[in-house]
Amino acid sequence: MSLDPVRLLPACLAALLAAAPATAAPAPSSPEEALEAYLGGLRSGRVELLQGLFLPDGQFCTLAAEKSPAVDCQRFADVIGSWAAEPDPTATGRVLDRHDAAPSMSAITYELHFAGDRYVDQLLLYRTPAGWRVVAKTTVVKRADTAQ
Repeated sequence: MSLDPVRLLPACLAALLAAAPATAAPAPSSPEEALEAYLGGLRSGRVELLQGLFLPDGQFCTLAAEKSPAVDCQRFADVIGSWAAEPDPTATGRVLDRHDAAPSMSAITYELHFAGDRYVDQLLLYRTPAGWRVVAKTTVVKRADTAQ
């Protein structure tokens, strides 16, 4: 029994393409593109999109409730995997406010609807050689099942 290279070629190409690593997303060229990458990562569960956007040593802080003084902070590198673990294809977001302190620094208040909850984020983005990156994020969760 001989092997026909013409018949094997499509199967070999498919196997090679499936094994190839995902290509990196292009660097966000604006804060708006960075926010689209943020949503894209949350919708698809593609952790590499989020890792390319959030500075690994950047700080992520959550407020326990809107009127609570308790703040919990962690490094982005320690939490991004959990954000992507349960994607929400229906996630939406919108900019509530934006202040550019310099051409390469933007502070954005962002409303995110994800997994049935509403989040209000304060995001600090810097333009780096790798594109716009989030260096800090503070969020308060407005749970759908509470009156917060």
